[in-house]
Amino acid sequence: MALFCYHERMKERRIPLATSKNSTSVWYDSASSHVTTHIRDTPDLVHLAAEIVRQSDIIGPYLQFHVDFGRTVGTSDLVETAPDDKIIYAKRKNRDCYTVFNKSKEAQPSSLVTVALEMKADGTCELVSAWIGSSDSPSFPGTERETPDSKTYWSTHGLAWGNQEIQAGSETKICPW
Repeated sequence: MALFCYHERMKERRIPLATSKNSTSVWYDSASSHVTTHIRDTPDLVHLAAEIVRQSDIIGPYLQFHVDFGRTVGTSDLVETAPDDKIIYAKRKNRDCYTVFNKSKEAQPSSLVTVALEMKADGTCELVSAWIGSSDSPSFPGTERETPDSKTYWSTHGLAWGNQEIQAGSETKICPW
């Protein structure tokens, strides 16, 4: 009985998003995924991500799409940092690693949306993340997708403070990398 209830709850967390051009069903985890935090921060993002999925062929184990909508669709939190900026590190909701935040700069209007998709063993595809802005930054240091450029890039860039949920008590002024 407990297994059935757990299984049913897991199914309820899988929210259908859209079907791709090549008929792949895409869903997202409504409880604990990265994309859920971005959707809470930017509710229109779910509709923009669905539009991207419907226009795309999904082939491969991990994909990222970067689309310019030709109009402002929200604000991008990615900002450059300068030596005199007020910097803080914190863990965002549903994440284990620290993110660098810039308290001196504000998010900027953007026409770009990025979605990250991952194929699952059952033949469906999960929307694992999506955000307003470009995809040309490397993953954060300490993540499974960290690159050799991650620490260098994130030492000169950050996310505008105040636009994303963070884990209470995780803030620090000391770089955790």
